[in-house]
Amino acid sequence: MNKLCVIATALFSAAPALGSDAGTTAANFLKLGIGPRAVAMGEAQVGLADDVYAAYWNPAGLAQLQTQQAGFVDTQYLQDVSEQYVAYAYPHASLGTFAGSLTYLNVGKFQGYDAAGEPTGEVGANDASFGLSYGKALLENKRMNSDLSVGVSGKYIQERLDTVSARAYAMDAGLLYHPGRSLGEFWEGWRAGLALRNLGTSLKYDTESFTLPRSFTAGVSYTGAWLGELITAAVDAQQPNDGARVFNAGVELLTFETFVLRAGYTSFGDLGNGLRFGAGVRFKTIQVDYAYAGAGELGGTHRIGITLRFAQPPANPLALAEDWYEKGMKEYKRSHYSEAMVDFNKALEIDPSQPQALEMMRKTNDQLKATVPQ
Repeated sequence: MNKLCVIATALFSAAPALGSDAGTTAANFLKLGIGPRAVAMGEAQVGLADDVYAAYWNPAGLAQLQTQQAGFVDTQYLQDVSEQYVAYAYPHASLGTFAGSLTYLNVGKFQGYDAAGEPTGEVGANDASFGLSYGKALLENKRMNSDLSVGVSGKYIQERLDTVSARAYAMDAGLLYHPGRSLGEFWEGWRAGLALRNLGTSLKYDTESFTLPRSFTAGVSYTGAWLGELITAAVDAQQPNDGARVFNAGVELLTFETFVLRAGYTSFGDLGNGLRFGAGVRFKTIQVDYAYAGAGELGGTHRIGITLRFAQPPANPLALAEDWYEKGMKEYKRSHYSEAMVDFNKALEIDPSQPQALEMMRKTNDQLKATVPQ
Protein backbone atom coordinates (compact mmCIF):
# COMPACT_ATOMS: atom_id res chain seq x y z
CA MET A 1 0.00 0.00 0.00
CA ASN A 2 1.61 3.29 -1.04
CA LYS A 3 2.07 6.37 1.12
CA LEU A 4 -0.99 8.14 -0.26
CA CYS A 5 -3.21 5.18 0.59
CA VAL A 6 -1.82 5.12 4.15
CA ILE A 7 -2.53 8.83 4.52
CA ALA A 8 -6.04 8.49 3.14
CA THR A 9 -6.78 5.61 5.48
CA ALA A 10 -5.69 7.68 8.48
CA LEU A 11 -7.67 10.75 7.42
CA PHE A 12 -10.87 9.29 6.08
CA SER A 13 -11.54 5.80 7.33
CA ALA A 14 -13.74 5.12 10.34
CA ALA A 15 -10.87 3.97 12.51
CA PRO A 16 -8.70 5.21 15.37
CA ALA A 17 -7.00 8.32 14.00
CA LEU A 18 -3.29 9.05 13.84
CA GLY A 19 -2.12 7.25 16.90
CA SER A 20 -5.28 7.17 19.03
CA ASP A 21 -5.36 4.38 21.55
CA ALA A 22 -8.98 3.35 21.47
CA GLY A 23 -12.38 4.09 19.99
CA THR A 24 -13.71 4.49 16.47
CA THR A 25 -14.59 7.78 14.83
CA ALA A 26 -15.16 9.20 11.38
CA ALA A 27 -14.53 12.66 9.86
CA ASN A 28 -11.08 12.69 11.43
CA PHE A 29 -10.13 15.68 9.29
CA LEU A 30 -11.85 17.70 12.02
CA LYS A 31 -8.83 16.96 14.23
CA LEU A 32 -6.16 18.35 11.92
CA GLY A 33 -5.94 21.88 13.26
CA ILE A 34 -6.52 25.15 11.42
CA GLY A 35 -4.19 28.10 10.85
CA PRO A 36 -0.39 28.30 10.65
CA ARG A 37 -0.16 30.38 13.82
CA ALA A 38 -2.06 27.82 15.86
CA VAL A 39 -0.24 24.82 14.40
CA ALA A 40 3.19 26.40 14.89
CA MET A 41 2.26 26.93 18.55
CA GLY A 42 1.58 23.22 18.99
CA GLU A 43 -2.19 23.73 18.55
CA ALA A 44 -2.45 25.26 22.03
CA GLN A 45 -5.22 27.78 21.32
CA VAL A 46 -8.26 27.13 23.52
CA GLY A 47 -6.94 29.48 26.21
CA LEU A 48 -5.86 32.10 23.63
CA ALA A 49 -8.25 32.16 20.63
CA ASP A 50 -7.89 35.88 19.88
CA ASP A 51 -8.35 36.01 16.09
CA VAL A 52 -10.73 34.88 13.36
CA TYR A 53 -9.53 31.26 13.76
CA ALA A 54 -11.28 31.17 17.13
CA ALA A 55 -14.26 29.95 15.10
CA TYR A 56 -12.39 26.61 14.92
CA TRP A 57 -10.56 26.47 18.28
CA ASN A 58 -12.86 28.17 20.78
CA PRO A 59 -15.81 30.26 19.51
CA ALA A 60 -15.86 32.25 22.77
CA GLY A 61 -12.65 33.91 21.56
CA LEU A 62 -14.58 35.65 18.79
CA ALA A 63 -15.87 38.07 21.42
CA GLN A 64 -12.33 39.51 21.65
CA LEU A 65 -12.40 40.77 18.07
CA GLN A 66 -12.95 44.52 17.75
CA THR A 67 -12.75 44.80 13.96
CA GLN A 68 -13.77 42.59 11.05
CA GLN A 69 -11.29 39.84 10.17
CA ALA A 70 -10.91 37.31 7.36
CA GLY A 71 -8.58 34.32 7.22
CA PHE A 72 -7.36 32.23 4.29
CA VAL A 73 -5.25 29.10 4.81
CA ASP A 74 -3.76 26.64 2.34
CA THR A 75 -2.31 23.43 3.77
CA GLN A 76 -0.21 20.96 1.83
CA TYR A 77 -0.05 17.73 3.78
CA LEU A 78 1.66 14.76 2.13
CA GLN A 79 1.60 13.53 -1.47
CA ASP A 80 -1.51 15.06 -3.09
CA VAL A 81 -3.43 15.73 0.14
CA SER A 82 -4.37 19.40 0.57
CA GLU A 83 -6.76 21.46 2.65
CA GLN A 84 -8.21 24.94 2.23
CA TYR A 85 -9.87 26.99 4.96
CA VAL A 86 -11.71 30.32 4.72
CA ALA A 87 -13.27 32.27 7.60
CA TYR A 88 -14.81 35.69 8.15
CA ALA A 89 -15.80 37.36 11.44
CA TYR A 90 -17.96 40.44 11.99
CA PRO A 91 -18.03 42.00 15.47
CA HIS A 92 -21.15 44.04 16.27
CA ALA A 93 -20.85 46.76 18.91
CA SER A 94 -23.71 45.40 21.04
CA LEU A 95 -24.83 42.04 19.63
CA GLY A 96 -21.53 40.14 19.71
CA THR A 97 -19.38 38.63 16.96
CA PHE A 98 -20.72 36.54 14.09
CA ALA A 99 -18.50 34.32 11.94
CA GLY A 100 -18.67 31.85 9.06
CA SER A 101 -16.07 29.28 8.00
CA LEU A 102 -15.52 26.65 5.31
CA THR A 103 -13.05 23.74 5.35
CA TYR A 104 -12.35 21.53 2.34
CA LEU A 105 -9.86 18.66 2.35
CA ASN A 106 -9.05 16.66 -0.77
CA VAL A 107 -6.95 13.50 -1.07
CA GLY A 108 -7.08 13.21 -4.85
CA LYS A 109 -6.83 9.77 -6.42
CA PHE A 110 -5.24 6.78 -4.71
CA GLN A 111 -5.23 3.00 -5.04
CA GLY A 112 -8.24 1.25 -3.51
CA TYR A 113 -8.32 -2.26 -2.06
CA ASP A 114 -11.10 -4.71 -1.28
CA ALA A 115 -11.58 -6.64 1.97
CA ALA A 116 -9.16 -9.33 0.78
CA GLY A 117 -6.44 -6.75 0.09
CA GLU A 118 -6.74 -6.95 -3.69
CA PRO A 119 -6.45 -3.70 -5.68
CA THR A 120 -9.74 -2.38 -7.07
CA GLY A 121 -8.53 0.65 -9.04
CA GLU A 122 -8.17 4.30 -8.15
CA VAL A 123 -10.65 6.00 -5.84
CA GLY A 124 -11.07 9.58 -4.61
CA ALA A 125 -11.98 11.09 -1.26
CA ASN A 126 -12.74 14.50 0.17
CA ASP A 127 -14.22 16.10 3.27
CA ALA A 128 -15.95 19.41 3.86
CA SER A 129 -17.30 21.35 6.80
CA PHE A 130 -19.32 24.58 6.85
CA GLY A 131 -19.74 26.42 10.15
CA LEU A 132 -21.56 29.41 11.59
CA SER A 133 -20.21 30.76 14.88
CA TYR A 134 -21.14 33.34 17.50
CA GLY A 135 -19.26 34.78 20.48
CA LYS A 136 -20.24 37.37 23.08
CA ALA A 137 -18.90 38.76 26.34
CA LEU A 138 -21.31 37.90 29.18
CA LEU A 139 -19.45 39.86 31.85
CA GLU A 140 -17.24 42.78 30.87
CA ASN A 141 -15.40 45.50 32.74
CA LYS A 142 -13.70 47.77 30.22
CA ARG A 143 -11.95 49.78 32.90
CA MET A 144 -10.31 46.65 34.32
CA ASN A 145 -9.97 45.16 30.80
CA SER A 146 -11.60 41.94 32.02
CA ASP A 147 -14.30 39.76 30.49
CA LEU A 148 -15.97 36.37 30.52
CA SER A 149 -17.06 35.28 27.04
CA VAL A 150 -19.12 32.42 25.65
CA GLY A 151 -19.38 31.09 22.12
CA VAL A 152 -21.07 28.44 20.01
CA SER A 153 -20.60 27.04 16.50
CA GLY A 154 -22.95 25.00 14.36
CA LYS A 155 -21.43 22.80 11.64
CA TYR A 156 -22.56 20.84 8.62
CA ILE A 157 -20.09 18.03 7.83
CA GLN A 158 -19.81 15.92 4.69
CA GLU A 159 -17.40 13.08 4.04
CA ARG A 160 -17.02 11.21 0.74
CA LEU A 161 -14.95 8.12 -0.02
CA ASP A 162 -15.22 7.02 -3.67
CA THR A 163 -18.97 6.69 -4.39
CA VAL A 164 -20.03 6.57 -0.73
CA SER A 165 -20.83 9.71 1.23
CA ALA A 166 -22.15 10.59 4.65
CA ARG A 167 -23.37 13.75 6.41
CA ALA A 168 -23.56 14.93 9.98
CA TYR A 169 -24.38 17.98 12.07
CA ALA A 170 -22.35 19.11 15.05
CA MET A 171 -21.78 21.98 17.41
CA ASP A 172 -18.89 23.43 19.41
CA ALA A 173 -19.20 25.43 22.63
CA GLY A 174 -16.61 27.40 24.55
CA LEU A 175 -15.81 29.71 27.45
CA LEU A 176 -12.94 32.19 27.70
CA TYR A 177 -12.03 34.20 30.81
CA HIS A 178 -9.69 37.18 30.85
CA PRO A 179 -9.27 38.55 34.39
CA GLY A 180 -7.48 41.71 33.29
CA ARG A 181 -6.71 43.85 36.36
CA SER A 182 -9.77 42.67 38.30
CA LEU A 183 -7.67 40.11 40.24
CA GLY A 184 -4.53 42.22 40.42
CA GLU A 185 -1.78 43.37 38.10
CA PHE A 186 -0.14 39.91 37.92
CA TRP A 187 -3.16 38.38 36.17
CA GLU A 188 -3.56 41.05 33.48
CA GLY A 189 -2.00 39.05 30.64
CA TRP A 190 -3.60 35.70 31.49
CA ARG A 191 -6.51 33.93 29.81
CA ALA A 192 -8.19 30.59 30.50
CA GLY A 193 -10.56 28.71 28.22
CA LEU A 194 -12.69 25.59 27.87
CA ALA A 195 -14.03 24.08 24.64
CA LEU A 196 -16.29 21.17 23.72
CA ARG A 197 -15.96 20.26 20.05
CA ASN A 198 -17.92 18.17 17.54
CA LEU A 199 -20.95 17.27 19.64
CA GLY A 200 -23.49 15.98 17.16
CA THR A 201 -24.96 13.27 15.01
CA SER A 202 -23.10 10.24 13.67
CA LEU A 203 -21.84 9.71 10.14
CA LYS A 204 -23.58 6.72 8.57
CA TYR A 205 -21.99 4.60 5.84
CA ASP A 206 -24.39 2.03 4.42
CA THR A 207 -25.67 0.29 7.55
CA GLU A 208 -22.91 1.34 9.95
CA SER A 209 -22.74 4.58 11.92
CA PHE A 210 -19.62 6.20 13.34
CA THR A 211 -19.36 8.96 15.91
CA LEU A 212 -17.59 12.25 15.30
CA PRO A 213 -14.20 12.91 16.97
CA ARG A 214 -15.51 14.71 20.04
CA SER A 215 -13.17 16.34 22.53
CA PHE A 216 -13.04 18.43 25.68
CA THR A 217 -10.12 20.86 26.00
CA ALA A 218 -8.91 23.19 28.75
CA GLY A 219 -6.20 25.76 28.15
CA VAL A 220 -4.39 28.78 29.57
CA SER A 221 -2.27 31.46 27.92
CA TYR A 222 -0.17 34.43 28.93
CA THR A 223 0.79 37.50 26.90
CA GLY A 224 3.26 40.04 28.22
CA ALA A 225 6.58 41.80 27.79
CA TRP A 226 9.88 39.86 27.80
CA LEU A 227 13.21 41.62 27.24
CA GLY A 228 11.37 44.48 25.59
CA GLU A 229 9.47 42.20 23.17
CA LEU A 230 5.92 40.83 23.23
CA ILE A 231 5.70 37.13 24.08
CA THR A 232 2.73 34.76 24.20
CA ALA A 233 2.81 31.28 25.75
CA ALA A 234 -0.05 28.78 25.74
CA VAL A 235 -0.77 25.30 27.09
CA ASP A 236 -3.74 23.00 26.37
CA ALA A 237 -4.87 19.61 27.68
CA GLN A 238 -7.41 17.73 25.56
CA GLN A 239 -9.42 14.59 26.21
CA PRO A 240 -10.79 13.05 22.98
CA ASN A 241 -13.48 10.40 22.83
CA ASP A 242 -11.33 8.04 20.77
CA GLY A 243 -7.92 7.98 22.38
CA ALA A 244 -5.44 9.07 25.01
CA ARG A 245 -5.24 12.54 26.51
CA VAL A 246 -3.36 15.08 24.37
CA PHE A 247 -1.07 17.87 25.60
CA ASN A 248 -0.18 20.92 23.53
CA ALA A 249 2.18 23.80 24.23
CA GLY A 250 3.52 26.71 22.24
CA VAL A 251 5.23 30.07 22.34
CA GLU A 252 5.13 33.15 20.09
CA LEU A 253 7.56 36.07 20.03
CA LEU A 254 6.74 39.37 18.31
CA THR A 255 9.84 41.45 17.67
CA PHE A 256 10.24 44.89 16.06
CA GLU A 257 6.41 44.97 16.17
CA THR A 258 6.44 43.17 12.80
CA PHE A 259 8.26 39.82 12.78
CA VAL A 260 6.83 36.78 14.55
CA LEU A 261 8.63 33.57 15.54
CA ARG A 262 6.77 30.51 16.87
CA ALA A 263 7.50 27.04 18.19
CA GLY A 264 5.36 24.36 19.78
CA TYR A 265 4.81 20.73 20.65
CA THR A 266 1.81 18.41 20.54
CA SER A 267 1.53 14.83 21.80
CA PHE A 268 -1.27 14.12 19.29
CA GLY A 269 -0.58 11.38 16.74
CA ASP A 270 2.38 9.18 15.98
CA LEU A 271 3.57 10.86 12.77
CA GLY A 272 6.75 12.77 13.55
CA ASN A 273 8.11 13.92 16.89
CA GLY A 274 5.36 16.43 17.67
CA LEU A 275 7.52 19.53 17.18
CA ARG A 276 6.12 22.48 15.24
CA PHE A 277 7.77 25.64 13.93
CA GLY A 278 6.62 28.77 12.19
CA ALA A 279 7.10 32.45 11.43
CA GLY A 280 5.11 35.40 10.22
CA VAL A 281 5.07 39.04 9.22
CA ARG A 282 2.49 41.29 10.84
CA PHE A 283 1.49 44.70 9.51
CA LYS A 284 -1.33 47.00 10.62
CA THR A 285 -4.12 45.27 8.72
CA ILE A 286 -2.54 42.19 7.12
CA GLN A 287 -0.60 39.25 8.49
CA VAL A 288 1.15 36.43 6.60
CA ASP A 289 2.08 33.25 8.47
CA TYR A 290 3.80 29.95 7.76
CA ALA A 291 4.01 26.70 9.77
CA TYR A 292 5.87 23.44 9.34
CA ALA A 293 5.03 20.15 11.04
CA GLY A 294 7.11 17.03 10.49
CA ALA A 295 5.51 13.65 9.82
CA GLY A 296 8.43 11.26 10.20
CA GLU A 297 9.27 9.14 7.18
CA LEU A 298 6.24 10.46 5.32
CA GLY A 299 7.73 13.95 5.09
CA GLY A 300 6.21 17.14 6.46
CA THR A 301 3.23 19.48 6.15
CA HIS A 302 3.28 23.14 5.14
CA ARG A 303 0.67 25.75 6.01
CA ILE A 304 0.47 29.26 4.61
CA GLY A 305 -2.14 31.70 5.84
CA ILE A 306 -3.21 35.29 5.31
CA THR A 307 -5.19 37.15 7.94
CA LEU A 308 -6.87 40.44 7.07
CA ARG A 309 -7.98 42.97 9.68
CA PHE A 310 -10.29 45.47 8.07
CA ALA A 311 -9.16 48.26 10.42
CA GLN A 312 -6.87 48.92 13.36
CA PRO A 313 -8.50 47.84 16.66
CA PRO A 314 -9.76 50.96 18.46
CA ALA A 315 -8.10 51.90 21.72
CA ASN A 316 -10.00 51.34 24.96
CA PRO A 317 -9.96 54.77 26.65
CA LEU A 318 -11.11 53.40 30.00
CA ALA A 319 -8.27 50.89 30.10
CA LEU A 320 -5.80 53.56 28.95
CA ALA A 321 -6.92 55.86 31.75
CA GLU A 322 -6.48 52.99 34.18
CA ASP A 323 -2.92 52.53 32.89
CA TRP A 324 -2.08 56.12 33.77
CA TYR A 325 -3.76 55.77 37.15
CA GLU A 326 -1.74 52.63 37.97
CA LYS A 327 1.44 54.39 36.84
CA GLY A 328 0.57 57.32 39.09
CA MET A 329 0.01 55.01 42.06
CA LYS A 330 3.47 53.50 41.60
CA GLU A 331 5.02 56.97 41.55
CA TYR A 332 2.98 58.00 44.60
CA LYS A 333 4.20 54.97 46.61
CA ARG A 334 7.77 55.93 45.72
CA SER A 335 7.08 59.46 47.01
CA HIS A 336 7.58 60.83 43.48
CA TYR A 337 4.65 63.21 43.93
CA SER A 338 5.28 65.50 40.98
CA GLU A 339 5.39 62.56 38.55
CA ALA A 340 2.31 61.04 40.18
CA MET A 341 0.39 64.29 39.77
CA VAL A 342 1.15 64.29 36.03
CA ASP A 343 0.00 60.69 35.66
CA PHE A 344 -3.26 61.22 37.59
CA ASN A 345 -3.97 64.29 35.51
CA LYS A 346 -3.50 62.32 32.27
CA ALA A 347 -5.88 59.65 33.56
CA LEU A 348 -8.56 62.28 34.15
CA GLU A 349 -7.97 63.93 30.77
CA ILE A 350 -8.76 60.60 29.08
CA ASP A 351 -11.55 59.54 31.45
CA PRO A 352 -13.01 62.32 33.62
CA SER A 353 -15.14 59.70 35.40
CA GLN A 354 -12.11 57.74 36.64
CA PRO A 355 -13.30 57.11 40.21
CA GLN A 356 -10.00 57.31 42.10
CA ALA A 357 -7.71 59.60 40.13
CA LEU A 358 -9.32 62.81 41.38
CA GLU A 359 -9.03 61.73 45.01
CA MET A 360 -5.39 60.71 44.48
CA MET A 361 -4.69 64.12 42.90
CA ARG A 362 -5.96 65.75 46.08
CA LYS A 363 -3.80 63.51 48.28
CA THR A 364 -0.78 64.05 46.04
CA ASN A 365 -1.29 67.80 46.14
CA ASP A 366 -1.36 67.67 49.96
CA GLN A 367 1.89 65.74 49.93
CA LEU A 368 3.49 68.28 47.61
CA LYS A 369 2.42 71.13 49.89
CA ALA A 370 3.87 69.30 52.88
CA THR A 371 7.26 69.09 51.20
CA VAL A 372 7.44 72.82 50.44
CA PRO A 373 9.58 74.65 53.04
CA GLN A 374 7.57 77.08 55.14
